[in-house]
Amino acid sequence: MCAQTVLKVLLLICLLSFSHVSFSQESSGQFARVVVIQPKLDHEDEFTAGYKRHLLWHKEHKDPWIWRGWSFVLGERIGQFMDGTFGHVLSDFDHAVDPAGDSANNRLNVTPHADFLSHGIYERLDAASTGIMLPDASPYMSLNTYVVVPGQESEFEAAILEYSKHTEDHPMSWYKLRTGGPVGQYLLIRPAISFSAGGLLEDIPLPTGLVQQAKSELLRYQPQMSYVP
Repeated sequence: MCAQTVLKVLLLICLLSFSHVSFSQESSGQFARVVVIQPKLDHEDEFTAGYKRHLLWHKEHKDPWIWRGWSFVLGERIGQFMDGTFGHVLSDFDHAVDPAGDSANNRLNVTPHADFLSHGIYERLDAASTGIMLPDASPYMSLNTYVVVPGQESEFEAAILEYSKHTEDHPMSWYKLRTGGPVGQYLLIRPAISFSAGGLLEDIPLPTGLVQQAKSELLRYQPQMSYVP
């Protein structure tokens, strides 16, 4: 084998290795972990600083997961913070980076200044979703939460599937809570380029009798409180 051929083979191996590292940073699964946090009264600045230090811990430990963060700016949870990691297969959650160290760093930097209100595992419903997997890094995120009448989950999913057939030009992701909260909870996530655009997104038409609770909220993306490896 000539020297030029050897060089080409080595270059191909390097490119394949780099590609493997890049793709390993963001899985193509359908599961997400979503956490809602309430900063303590008069601790908002300390929470922000502490949370940024916690993200630095993830960076120093070479966490391959993407963590995005948002602040609620419209709705009953205004002032709260939400973070999440998306695009996982379930087995990913058995291999988080140093869970004990993560918890210890949270206790040091975050929990003195905030309370963890909820922590759930959600599954994206691909058949009812359109466009790329959301959320992304859009300036705002429209979040609709539905709690379905017990026993009506199949009918609800059929309704949102039918709706999705007429909204191919409008990206949206539907998520179903699998564990960590009320049974029959669904999230609808849609991107918004501005505060006003997010506040004017149309309601989702649903048959009566399916939903026992629904709320609409707007969140602002916080790039400085997000971690992208």
